[in-house]
Amino acid sequence: MSEQPASSERRSSFNELGELARSFIAGAFEALREEHVIPTPVFHPYIAVGRDYFGDTIRAVPAYRDLEGKLDETYPERFGEPLKRRHAEFASSYIFSFLEACIARCGRARTFAADSAAVQDSIDELLAVLGTTTNEIVCCRHVSHVTTTSGDAQIADVVVVPEADEWVRLLRRICAEIPGAATSWNRDDPQPYDPPHALLITREMSEDPEPYEVANRLSRRLERFLFLIRLLTGGTVQSAYEISGATTLVAPMKPQMSTFRKGAPLVRRTVRLTGDEGPAFAALSDLIDAAEVKREGMVATSFDVALIKFNRSYSGDSPYEHLVDLATALEAALIGAEKETEGLTLRLRSRVAALLATDDDPARALFRDVGLLYGLRSRLVHGGQIKEKDLRKDLLRISTVPAENFDHRFSVALGHAVDRMRDLVRRAILVRLCLAAGPNPVWPFDGETPVDAILSDDAQRASWRARWHERLDELAVGYAGAPSRSAVDYLSQEDH
Repeated sequence: MSEQPASSERRSSFNELGELARSFIAGAFEALREEHVIPTPVFHPYIAVGRDYFGDTIRAVPAYRDLEGKLDETYPERFGEPLKRRHAEFASSYIFSFLEACIARCGRARTFAADSAAVQDSIDELLAVLGTTTNEIVCCRHVSHVTTTSGDAQIADVVVVPEADEWVRLLRRICAEIPGAATSWNRDDPQPYDPPHALLITREMSEDPEPYEVANRLSRRLERFLFLIRLLTGGTVQSAYEISGATTLVAPMKPQMSTFRKGAPLVRRTVRLTGDEGPAFAALSDLIDAAEVKREGMVATSFDVALIKFNRSYSGDSPYEHLVDLATALEAALIGAEKETEGLTLRLRSRVAALLATDDDPARALFRDVGLLYGLRSRLVHGGQIKEKDLRKDLLRISTVPAENFDHRFSVALGHAVDRMRDLVRRAILVRLCLAAGPNPVWPFDGETPVDAILSDDAQRASWRARWHERLDELAVGYAGAPSRSAVDYLSQEDH
């Protein structure tokens, strides 16, 4: 932590600042009592300016201007001439953060007194935060269908906290990581239900003057983490909500809550992490980063479209939208920017069958399933009418859709169909990454490779199929190339 030197003159200034802060709190508490803002409920001592009280009420407190002026004088490197600086900070934002920290601590202690230990703790925190150029920002994301084999698991720079038996345990952990987190959900505790749940936590100590950008960076880190989980395991993990903020109540940013368009998947494939997956995640992440996809001058590339559509299939859209997205992703991954459009469906079916076939997922089943799913996608996209009885018939023909109780579980069968398409896209993405990887890639992202001609030769087809599996084996993630284990419906127990 980078702190400023504390000379005797500066310590004297800190003491004066502390007394001004306490005097301000005394006046602010008196004003807020008159407006019945405090005392707060014990179960929710978190308030926010503009939502629970008027900012003008606080600015009218006599000691407010004195405290603001003293902060400007003591910390000119932070607050001096803010309108002339790229990363402006204002003393007023810290004053309101300090006030709300005092109220939160006093509310928990059940005493609203300016001379209380709770107020002193907040004064100490204010001086500590302003006395350093470093902030610790944390991002917590609540996800479904993820757990661990034993307690918290650390994978690279992400901590995975399983829910165990109580959903409230995750909320308590969020509040332990981000003390003011409860402000962000405003008395309406987020309680998604799609077990098993887990909390993903990542953090960064940074001197970045834009804490909100740090939070965005951490969010992208968790998104990459989930993408790797999905590619490696085929898990049906979805994001429910995310909270980011500082590790102090007095902070340069307010805790932020984001919710995701989470659906209620009718089939489930839970991911169970051991904590030993760090090397596998790193290896796959490096493979993705090393992909030589030409993006200069491009609005979008076919491979990027495949990744985006694949990830979007985990959102709360309808299963029909997922089928359209996933069919587009499969085409983008295995057909790409090729100009030849004749016989596209047949070429796609043939490539999937040639490259993804295994003993557990034979080429014939792959060829048939892609035809059925891609045909459904075409009718949806082009506005064709689909009769329910015809759709039921097609779904039942898909190799991974269980036949039992089909008549009473149409939506579950549709969920299995989406899951099948998603797993084909998952493996297709891995195929493209591995076959385009150097040195001497056999199917680079650039140029025109006669893919269909090559795959028409038995020896070449076997060679390509072996090559991408061998590449995964070299990265110690060979299991990712196999078909995902069977998903179960939301009422059934998984077979682990």
